[in-house]
Amino acid sequence: MATTTAPQKDNINDEEDTEKELTGIRARVAELQRSPGLYAGAALGLAPTLMTDAPLLVTTLSATGVAAGWAALGMMPGPWRWLPGNGEPWEWMCCSSRHGYRRTLRRMRARLAQDHTLPQTVGPDGLLVDTIGVGNRWYAHTQRPALVREVTADARRARCELLRAFWAKALPDWNTGWWRRYSPTEMALRAGPLAAIPATGFVDMPWWAHLVFGSLAASWGARVWDKPDPANPADDQEVAGVDWYQARWAEWIACERGPLPASKLASVQLDEDKLTAVIVSTTAKAAVAVGQDAVSIAFDVPPRAVNVYRPDDMPASRAKLTVRLRAKAVEVDEDDLPSAWKEFSPYSGSELYDVEDTQFGRRFKILLPRRGVSVAEVQAGSIAQALDMEGEDSAARLHLRVLDARRIEVNDMSVNPLAGGVLLDLNALRMDDQGYITVGRDIYGNPAKWRLLKFDPSRRGLSGRASASAVHSFGSGTTGAGKTSLEEDLQIAQRANGFVSWLADGKGGAGYAPWLSDLDWVVKSFYGAMLMGQAANAVSEFRYAEQMTMQWLDAEGYTENGRSFFVPGEPFAPMVVTWDEFNEMILKDPQADHVKPLLRSVSSVGRLSRAAGIGARIWVQIPNLDSLGSDASANAIRDMLQSGNIALFRTARSDVDVMSLGSRTPEFRLSPLPERFPDGSETGGLFYIADGKAQYTQSRAMFHTNPARVSRQFPLPTLTDREAEVAGAAYLRREEYRHLDAADEEQFLRELLKQEQSKPGGKATVIDIKPAAVPVGVDVDDEDLDELVPPSRSQLVWNAVDSGARRNKQIAEVTELQPNNVAGATKRLERLGKLRKVERDWHTAERLDA
Repeated sequence: MATTTAPQKDNINDEEDTEKELTGIRARVAELQRSPGLYAGAALGLAPTLMTDAPLLVTTLSATGVAAGWAALGMMPGPWRWLPGNGEPWEWMCCSSRHGYRRTLRRMRARLAQDHTLPQTVGPDGLLVDTIGVGNRWYAHTQRPALVREVTADARRARCELLRAFWAKALPDWNTGWWRRYSPTEMALRAGPLAAIPATGFVDMPWWAHLVFGSLAASWGARVWDKPDPANPADDQEVAGVDWYQARWAEWIACERGPLPASKLASVQLDEDKLTAVIVSTTAKAAVAVGQDAVSIAFDVPPRAVNVYRPDDMPASRAKLTVRLRAKAVEVDEDDLPSAWKEFSPYSGSELYDVEDTQFGRRFKILLPRRGVSVAEVQAGSIAQALDMEGEDSAARLHLRVLDARRIEVNDMSVNPLAGGVLLDLNALRMDDQGYITVGRDIYGNPAKWRLLKFDPSRRGLSGRASASAVHSFGSGTTGAGKTSLEEDLQIAQRANGFVSWLADGKGGAGYAPWLSDLDWVVKSFYGAMLMGQAANAVSEFRYAEQMTMQWLDAEGYTENGRSFFVPGEPFAPMVVTWDEFNEMILKDPQADHVKPLLRSVSSVGRLSRAAGIGARIWVQIPNLDSLGSDASANAIRDMLQSGNIALFRTARSDVDVMSLGSRTPEFRLSPLPERFPDGSETGGLFYIADGKAQYTQSRAMFHTNPARVSRQFPLPTLTDREAEVAGAAYLRREEYRHLDAADEEQFLRELLKQEQSKPGGKATVIDIKPAAVPVGVDVDDEDLDELVPPSRSQLVWNAVDSGARRNKQIAEVTELQPNNVAGATKRLERLGKLRKVERDWHTAERLDA
């Protein structure tokens, strides 16, 4: 039995084809119905059938005259090019009015050169006097020619803008070819029916013939109206392809003396109005180094149509290139930022809006599309290139602030408000109830916040104080960038808020020489930095053991036993341990015996000491946490530094934002901090500070010429006696080597550690080195204390010189010290003014304890 499936399919296909065909015809009919030429042609074809002889003759003659004029205009160029076609009429007007403008200019110059001084007249006393006219002051004005030229130019410019606006709004599109130059045959076919159709009224024809001529006239009118030839036919011009741009790049950019030699374009995509490519640099020069001016000259486009930027996922040898090929001759007003952004924006679908002037420049916002572009891809350099901002380092003036997932606020600051510096404010260094202090001011005029403690009011001590945990900090910056200014502000704040401050100076004490007596513990050697980390671990373990036996109050006021959190002042003070130049401690000698213990102790402080009220702060010169090493302890340090305060100062590298900060990596590219402001002043203390997320704001730290002196007005917090015992002998005997240099300090600490380890049981004996109160007028013989507290190396050397030893060799024999130690001690005593050198002999200058 045969099936009917196949015939049914054929019928369905036939019905579908018929439906599609009818749809196309209906669409064409609807298009013709919307054409004014259809109705004009139909009226012209049917009107002769209804006219009598006289009106028909007038209509025929008028149509013939219009057709003849139309043909003449089409075959001869002239001022009618103001009408649509053959380019912008302004071009013709400029050429044709050049002679008239020159005549006007000559007449104006002649009038300006005329002498308008009135002739002298006879005064009452019979003498000739100058005649003062109404316009004498104007004609004698020294700037009269310049003012006249300026007013004339403004008037002509306003008139031209008015004509441009009229032509743009009142006339059709300039790209149509209604009035380009045609051949006689073309004009006969176009304008001939205009004269022939009315003449059909003189011929006797049946009614159906008039209808045929009417339909033909309607078709002619629709075709002539809707399908003019283009003014600049594409056939006459050769459209530039990818090969042309590749050749221009090789000729202008990649040549031997070009801005980026031996470079090439890859992944070139040429759309209707946009060219995108990837710049590949084959030399050591970065791909983004090629400027937009060089590319604009090579590709014959305006500078702002070129955008060169490097995404975060691209290496330095590659960069993205975007060139707007549309509107090559369009002049965009530089002050009209939204129009310029719409024309040359590298982020398709974005919008620039809300432009306003500020005290230091201007501010605007950018709205990104919902798809395709994220706030992480927006770069200050791309914005500066698209808006064609003036200045060699215009991108550094732009400060980007993310408002939400699609909006970015851009501040174009011609004058940096931080150039004048920020003075020290002691009230701002007082900690608020959230644990924040103010260390400076940001670029937007807001206070730059730094967090010392993170409070939790749901858990409290017996006194009612809220619990708190310490906050770790990380900072980076090259020498002279101002890291010390911020650290000194923090040291003042810590002392003012009752923090115990320990500091390990990686510069051998040169970085914080004024602070040697104003901090609880300062070490200058790498070995001392290791002992400081181990002491901080011991203190934190002791605090945990004590807190486990304490009581606390929960959120509802119930008393609980066993406290697992820190409460400031119950009974311990908060504490911060700072390691300055930490990467130098690790990288100078990676095989030194202090490196691994230092990493382990610092990582332990970061992981375990926050709940004991002990925070860690690390300063490095390279803005990259990978410089800390690759072992487990270094990884722990990297993790704990990503959760606290982060400050990024100026570096020697331009890619300040390319760093491994994990979750705290900036969301968008940061502009490199300059070494000097445009006015020539230093940028010391200028840095990027991170907020609670991943956005970094340019700020400047407060400055004072003598911050150590300012800190002395506050009491110096220190550890309790039991904490000091746990911290070890290096902490207890810190006064003995506080003023020694790094080498002497390291030797002292090594000898001290050997003594402690050589004692039975390996336990250190606690020695109270605090001098007892001596009554006035009582002479105390302290010779018996020499065995308990041996004299320092400086004392031995000074006593030897005072006893008659004049050379380092003699001093070494008397004191039984190493020659290099003797040389270091003598130089230090000379620097302190205790010894003086006469020729090659040492002599005492003043007493050592003076």
